[in-house]
Amino acid sequence: MARQEPGLQIVVTGMPVPIMNGVWVVGQEADSETVAAGLSLVEDAKVPFCLQARPGWQVQGALIAKARQMVEFEEVPLMAVTGPVAAEAPEDLSIHQLAPDEALLHCEIAGKAFGATTELFAQLMTDSVMRLRELRVYVGEVHGQWATTALSITLGDAVGIFSVATVEEHRRRGYGAAITGHAVADGLAAGARCSWLQSSPEGYGVYERLGFVTLERWPCWISG
Repeated sequence: MARQEPGLQIVVTGMPVPIMNGVWVVGQEADSETVAAGLSLVEDAKVPFCLQARPGWQVQGALIAKARQMVEFEEVPLMAVTGPVAAEAPEDLSIHQLAPDEALLHCEIAGKAFGATTELFAQLMTDSVMRLRELRVYVGEVHGQWATTALSITLGDAVGIFSVATVEEHRRRGYGAAITGHAVADGLAAGARCSWLQSSPEGYGVYERLGFVTLERWPCWISG
């Protein structure tokens, strides 16, 4: 489920990960009643969930989270870069864009990297999602082994980068940075002028080295 209300987005993926379900307050016009109602919708789905908000909405968010006995979580950096990024692909890495009927490969790599099942990611990467014109899904191969994956969504003049994941035995070799740079380059070629993402603590240094800068740090609360 995904729906928009004034100043906020409500998303339920069904995955048992708090930051994959919840309410995102993206504009100051959001009101507390609508946010609370959105959280109730997510809670009805019986999955862990979060509330994330832009910094200017932190006080209201904290009050709503406290009323629902949600736990304060680490802040989530919103990062962006204009133009291409400084990513050189390692010589042993070959990056491919997946066709709509190849979603399972992305799900297998992402599941292994994130410690989840292929089936959980498959709930997100349905046939209708894979056929979205704005979506591109990438995988990286190293010596015949699938090592890394990422996806991008280009809307207007911005490309969003999501689900960057590298399986453990292939980490710290530049593969995640390379596939991120590849996704950025394709977004720019499709008409975007800037790229953005929300970083995990593990990926923050990688994105900084690519040239991404932190625009905001979003407070986050998760269900107890």
